[in-house]
Amino acid sequence: MRGSLPWWKRLFGRCILAKMQGRYDLEEAYNRQAAETIRPALGHTPLILVGGLRTVAQMETVLTEGHSDLIAMSRPFIREPALVDKIKSGQTHKVACVSCNRCLAAVAAGLPIRCYQRRWPSTL
Repeated sequence: MRGSLPWWKRLFGRCILAKMQGRYDLEEAYNRQAAETIRPALGHTPLILVGGLRTVAQMETVLTEGHSDLIAMSRPFIREPALVDKIKSGQTHKVACVSCNRCLAAVAAGLPIRCYQRRWPSTL
């Protein structure tokens, strides 16, 4: 039966288990080392770093130390569309997104893109 479920329902199941077991803790800026490795080969081409940037301090470090020219985030902006304004005004030092991937699984299931961290959609 499990193999007959669509991939997005299996992903929902993994998200539920991970949430119950507290397994969303990824190393912050997990692509930073890769960026440091390829940076010299890029010349003047700007480098955009993506991957688990969740604190303003880490974002500032990545930029000021020259590991990246820009920072990309997706899930944090789904959770907090006004995140840039919150950071600029000093209202936050850490994003609220915990990288549970429920937003991505929901989109794959044809549901609206939004943060489902607090509760699952009732349409499933």
